[in-house]
Amino acid sequence: MELKQQSYTQWLNSLKWLLLLAITLLTLTWMIKLGQEIATVFQPVEVEAQVIADATTTPASPTPTASVETATPMPAPPTPTPAPPTPTPEPSYPYLNTGNNTVNVRSGPDTAYEKIGLLLPGETAIVTGWSGAWWQIDRNGAPGFVLGELVTARNVASLPEVAAPPLPTPTAAPLPTPEPAPAWAADEARWIDVDLSEQLLTAYEWQTPVKSYLVSTGLPQTPTPVGQYRIWIKLKTDDMSGADYYIPDVPWVMYFFGGYGLHGVTWHANFGHPMSHGCVNQPNDMAEWLFAFAEVGTLVNIHE
Repeated sequence: MELKQQSYTQWLNSLKWLLLLAITLLTLTWMIKLGQEIATVFQPVEVEAQVIADATTTPASPTPTASVETATPMPAPPTPTPAPPTPTPEPSYPYLNTGNNTVNVRSGPDTAYEKIGLLLPGETAIVTGWSGAWWQIDRNGAPGFVLGELVTARNVASLPEVAAPPLPTPTAAPLPTPEPAPAWAADEARWIDVDLSEQLLTAYEWQTPVKSYLVSTGLPQTPTPVGQYRIWIKLKTDDMSGADYYIPDVPWVMYFFGGYGLHGVTWHANFGHPMSHGCVNQPNDMAEWLFAFAEVGTLVNIHE
């Protein structure tokens, strides 16, 4: 009985080992099959990834370029050569041209005469005569005068000399005496005193000085005339000329005796010393002030 029990135990043990072996084989087989299925699942992804990688690394085929036939350019038409300008014939009559200058036209051959017009740069005018250094021209049927050194005249050799017209009559008659007077003797609401010895101008209202400042009067060879005079014309600007000078656009001019005047200057500031051709030179700001202070007919008293 004991032997039989022992055989039965051995048989159970053998069966147990067989079952264990079978289970192990089945488990191994299942794991192998599972690994194959897993490999099968991931295989298309790797292939697709490989295809994508190949597509990104493969250079693109060059795009064929269609050949364009270039047309042969037509030659440019020849540029026509302009015909030379026909020269303007030289006028045969006497005339003048201003060139690059703007030239005042006056009623007489001197800067003491009134301005009656203007010739612009490049303008021409018919010349009808001459007087001293001035040409007489025709201005719409009326005579006018321009300074010869500012223009170029042609065909004028046979023109006649013309007489200068009389200067305009002063608007106020001069005082009976040309001698200067002291300040206490001047019976004027407003008047101007010029002291040549002191080179000093003083503006008065009756016997009260209003303003006084240094001026420059005439040099010894071109003195300022002494006496009592009246302002006969006022001009905000005027051109002044003489034998050796020409000054355009002199400011704040008040003529008191022919071409002698009170005016501003732009060419010196040496006031207190004789500097002029006979006029009374003033600082520009003072000349502007005096221009507003005085009127045509205002007395100018000039003395040593």
